Amino acid sequence: MATDTSLPLRGACECGACSFEVHTSPKARFRCHCLICQAFNGKPFADVVAIRAKDVTLKGVDNISFKKYRSPPNFDRGLCRTCGNPVVEVMGAGPLKVMFIPTSNFGPETRLPPVRMDIFYHRRVMDMADSLPKYSGYFASEFAVGKLIMGGLQGSS
Repeated sequence: MATDTSLPLRGACECGACSFEVHTSPKARFRCHCLICQAFNGKPFADVVAIRAKDVTLKGVDNISFKKYRSPPNFDRGLCRTCGNPVVEVMGAGPLKVMFIPTSNFGPETRLPPVRMDIFYHRRVMDMADSLPKYSGYFASEFAVGKLIMGGLQGSS
């Protein structure tokens, strides 16, 4: 679990043109190896925390270019218009609206929860040398991460 008691947690894209504040300690963190996450992040996998949208304040929103990728799931994925790097991904609506923030966008001193699982592991381009649960296939991955996110968000303020 996150142990950082200094809220809000702050972060930004690589150039700093888009920033955010998180007003709760993130509880759900995972790595996604799907092809969309690989392309969107320009990395072998996405390492993200999931947070209720109501607990996140985005700054520089006009500098974020949102794009929908094929669904399901129905995500709006936002890139900084200046540096071109991922800022945030948004899914859902109303009280079920969730933001996924790359852990690399948080400051190095920010204490985040440990990674809990790998999803879409059948799409991996590199093996993860750890004992975390690895989920392959669409339904197994979606079910596992949905359960993690809902469990983590129930513990949020």
